[in-house]
Amino acid sequence: MSNIIELSGRIDNNSSAAIEARINTVLDAQPKTLILDMPGVDFVSSLGLRVMLSAAKRCRKQSTKIALCGVLPQVEEVFQLSGLSAFFPMHPNCEAAQQALA
Repeated sequence: MSNIIELSGRIDNNSSAAIEARINTVLDAQPKTLILDMPGVDFVSSLGLRVMLSAAKRCRKQSTKIALCGVLPQVEEVFQLSGLSAFFPMHPNCEAAQQALA
């Protein structure tokens, strides 16, 4: 079973610490997979990208597969422009992400 974290709003200076804490709490259990469900996320700042990259690095270190789902086009563009899209497989919904990670 996948661990799914639903994210919404902005991932920026105001929310990044709380999001990082949520992700780390899930990763402390060393799950096999982690899915970040993001249809409600409409903005990711540079600090938000750092939090996401940190999560991807930790996942790689502990052999947890990570994926994003429901990413809005403007947020996907931020990942592509920053070069971070290579670290995060993106899927249209959680079901597709779960199937891909299985």
